[in-house]
Amino acid sequence: MLKLIFAFAAACVFTGCTAAPMKETSMHRKYDGTISLLPQTSTTVAPDATLRFDRIDDSRCPPDVRCITAGKIVYHFTLIFPVGVEPFMLEPAAPAYTSTQQPDLIISLATDPPAPLPTNVPPGPPQAVILNVSHPPAESR
Repeated sequence: MLKLIFAFAAACVFTGCTAAPMKETSMHRKYDGTISLLPQTSTTVAPDATLRFDRIDDSRCPPDVRCITAGKIVYHFTLIFPVGVEPFMLEPAAPAYTSTQQPDLIISLATDPPAPLPTNVPPGPPQAVILNVSHPPAESR
């Protein structure tokens, strides 16, 4: 019985030493794609970066009101890194943001803003914003 246990332990050690090394690409996986976030929620967008959707400022003119200006919609976000935070805003006039701490990380609006609600209707539930997250190759920048 002792010989069987010794043989099994030796086999485990031998196969552990000769096994193929693990690929490290999984640790450097890029988080490209489309995401949907509600206000006050967050998601991981890179191995060491989290994107938080802080709030929406919507000053657009409702359809049943005469306004002096059309107003605009602005989405406020914060990129959170181990070494600090990076607040930024997106709006239809400036729909993309390139991180200053990770220049290969680009966050952009994926859809047009929602239509304004009439003034006589109470505000609905918070709307999600749809974003594109990309890490373009260095040669394309």
